[in-house]
Amino acid sequence: MELFTALISVFVCIIVVLIVAAVVRYAVDSSKTSRKLDLLMKEVRDLRVEVRRLQHAKEQEDKKHIIDEKV
Repeated sequence: MELFTALISVFVCIIVVLIVAAVVRYAVDSSKTSRKLDLLMKEVRDLRVEVRRLQHAKEQEDKKHIIDEKV
């Protein structure tokens, strides 16, 4: 009987932990801070893409000058 009671108490504890985790997860997902962080991360990705594009364009321009100098 003690084993059965211990198993039930472990099962109830696991369920309580899962419920608390779900509530915390929902609170974090629905917060304004989370949305702002997502927007900030998107902006950083966009800026990285733009910087890479500008560096590539500058490298192409530098190569063009090297070709002009050789001729």
